[in-house]
Amino acid sequence: MKIISLRFANLNSLPGPYLIRFDAAPLADTGLFAITGPTGAGKSTLLDAIAVGLYGRVPRHDRQVGEMVSR
Repeated sequence: MKIISLRFANLNSLPGPYLIRFDAAPLADTGLFAITGPTGAGKSTLLDAIAVGLYGRVPRHDRQVGEMVSR
C-alpha cells in the first residue's frame, strides 16, 4: 500500500484544512523523507491522521476520533 495524499481539518494542534500530496514534488522526488519540527508542531498529529484514515482510531490515544477534532 502506498499513501498518495492526506487530507484532514482541525485535528489536535493543527487548525484549519490540510492537504498533503505525497505524489507531488518535493515529496514524490524522494524515496525517503523525515517529518521533523519542534515540540508541538504537529508531527504526531500527522501520524494520527493516517491512523484515523486507515483504522478509524488512533492506537496511542484512548479517545474517540471526535474528541481529537477541534471546532
